[in-house]
Amino acid sequence: MLKKAFNYYKVYGVILTLLACKLVFVRGITLLFYRIKHRNSTQYIDPLQAELLQIESEFNELGITVEDYYVDIEKYKKFQSDFPFPDNYHGGKKSGIWDEKILEHYVAYDLLNLDDYQESDIYLDIAACNSPWGNILSDAKINSYAIDLEKSKCYSALPNYRVMDATKTDFQCNSVRGASLQCAYEMFVDTADVKLIGELSRVLQKGGKAVISPLYMHTHACHYTSPNFYKKGYGDRDSKEYIHWNAGEVPSSRKYSALKLRDRVLRVIAEENMNYRLYAVRNKLDVGESIYLHFILEIIK
Repeated sequence: MLKKAFNYYKVYGVILTLLACKLVFVRGITLLFYRIKHRNSTQYIDPLQAELLQIESEFNELGITVEDYYVDIEKYKKFQSDFPFPDNYHGGKKSGIWDEKILEHYVAYDLLNLDDYQESDIYLDIAACNSPWGNILSDAKINSYAIDLEKSKCYSALPNYRVMDATKTDFQCNSVRGASLQCAYEMFVDTADVKLIGELSRVLQKGGKAVISPLYMHTHACHYTSPNFYKKGYGDRDSKEYIHWNAGEVPSSRKYSALKLRDRVLRVIAEENMNYRLYAVRNKLDVGESIYLHFILEIIK
């Protein structure tokens, strides 16, 4: 801790270092308060590999096909070269989640065929927040827009980064060729996840696609919150609530069961006269040991 503070001091000076140390101290005290307050709460645990396969079996029993998705490693390496992410993205290459985050964007690139986009084709990065993805695509001459409910702290000066509700956007009907959400769909609280399907139906052109990766699933319908949002009613009423001690400012992160996905999302896709394909990544270890992306949902108009 002292070494980290000293390194911070060398870069930012005394005042900013003291402010940072104060912030860390306050956060520590706050977390201690919540650990005492919620000491009897149940902590969220990601589904194990065996449980993911169980979910696949449940999809099969429901008549829902889960297709194999294999990452083309050579194509993936070329993607990394052609679309370089900043070295500090998500804590950098040694953060433990770098490979996962790059893979999520590669999946969008691959399934949406972004390398085939023409100058007039529109791509939406939904719930982009501070992601550099929209800027990276713009540099590659792809007509991309990054939208989020909050103003980007890093890219707000760029004209293609816009504050917008993804469930009721300003884009014209049938104007968008592709859209994707990377580690974001689970954060659409209340009925926003369902409303997004309707909005995609409106803005996507015929043949257009949207990709959700990861599509977070569990053996039962559930959600987790960060300690400060625990038991405050942000999650779905019919899902089990867990606490996630390491999650920061998360009102609710939804995990569908196979049945809940069918009844809540896939049903609406069909009602909107769209189709879908559900994938499971089969060669995670070929990409990296830290990969947790398993289910991917592709929506086709």
